[in-house]
Amino acid sequence: MNARRIGLGLLDAIVKIVFVVIVAMLISKYSKMAYNYGYHIFNQTAVSSGTGRAVTFTVKDGDSVDTIAENLSGVGLITDKTLFKLQERFSEYHGMEKAGTYELSTAMTPEEMIAMMSGAGSDSEEGEDGESEGG
Repeated sequence: MNARRIGLGLLDAIVKIVFVVIVAMLISKYSKMAYNYGYHIFNQTAVSSGTGRAVTFTVKDGDSVDTIAENLSGVGLITDKTLFKLQERFSEYHGMEKAGTYELSTAMTPEEMIAMMSGAGSDSEEGEDGESEGG
């Protein structure tokens, strides 16, 4: 009877140790991933350096950020769709993407692409409605 209690105690300890090790590994893995995303949200890099490759990109009326990220990834302008969606979410141009055709480059950062698609990166910026009211 005593040997059985010792055996169950050892098994219980082993299971707890394995559980703690697995939890520590998962915490380490997801902490690194969270840090990587956090770092790259605000320290954006282009897909390529130099002049890059020019790509004509079209945003259709009603395209969501998910759709835009999927399409940008498909033509090689971004490398990580989830990261792009987070960069768009935390940018000053969040939700301001406009339908149209844009000349983008692999040398542009995601922020520059988002600015271009929101109209802020174009030479002929449109004024916002209602800014001159109540003057």
